[in-house]
Amino acid sequence: MPLNKQEIDNLVTKLREKYRDYAKKYSPSWFNIESFDQRLGLAIRNRMNLEGFILAEISNFEKLREQYDKKKKQKENSFSKEVDRIIEENTARIKKYPSRVFHPRCSAEISHFYGALNIMAEDFFPVFRLLAVDDEIKKSIASVEIIMQNMCVPAGSRNPRRIDDHILLLNRQAVRDIEIEKDGNEYLKEGAFLLYDIIELCDRMLESPAEGWNYPVTFQKLYIEESKKKKIIDAFSGMTGFGAILKVKEYAGLVIEDFRLTAFRRQD
Repeated sequence: MPLNKQEIDNLVTKLREKYRDYAKKYSPSWFNIESFDQRLGLAIRNRMNLEGFILAEISNFEKLREQYDKKKKQKENSFSKEVDRIIEENTARIKKYPSRVFHPRCSAEISHFYGALNIMAEDFFPVFRLLAVDDEIKKSIASVEIIMQNMCVPAGSRNPRRIDDHILLLNRQAVRDIEIEKDGNEYLKEGAFLLYDIIELCDRMLESPAEGWNYPVTFQKLYIEESKKKKIIDAFSGMTGFGAILKVKEYAGLVIEDFRLTAFRRQD
């Protein structure tokens, strides 16, 4: 039985409502009610069979919705893959550094950042004791070493003080994840400040060079534990003083980039 005029008008109204809803929720360019109204006006002016027209339009709308859903799903999958790729790349960048796990609940990012800072403190930075001749530079080196002791240098079996502070938070009953994340971000920020301080120190040294930096670094006057001394010798053997300073600066900059901390600099 053919549709009567009231039934056709009702279908037109419902279809127009669907176009409005989908345009508002999803995409006005895909679900364009103006285009539908233009086609409807043309059908009326040309005295087309409105029953056939509206049924065809309903079928067209359903096909359009299926196409949109398919395209949207493809886009979401593509976005999800891109997010996964970025996460994998960032994870790979921080995994270059040793992980120092100090608590079952510590995040991977914090444990690797702790490891990265520890390399700076124990394997790289002590070479500056052999290079400094200016009293002001010596004071700056000592100040940086104090901060590193607090941040990332264990004392025997004891954790650095800043790591102990984080452990106290992790052990607190009913501690919220947001509190853990906030303190972890603070540790990252403090570490970034430290690394930028080291870069600034390197620049100051390079601006006022010492004559001896033109020659290979010698290690006889480095009075530290032999196992630690060996690591420093391995890192800087055959390098001039200038080369050693540049290597420390390069490492500090690389850690900042790998942990995405370029925005965290001390404010003057």
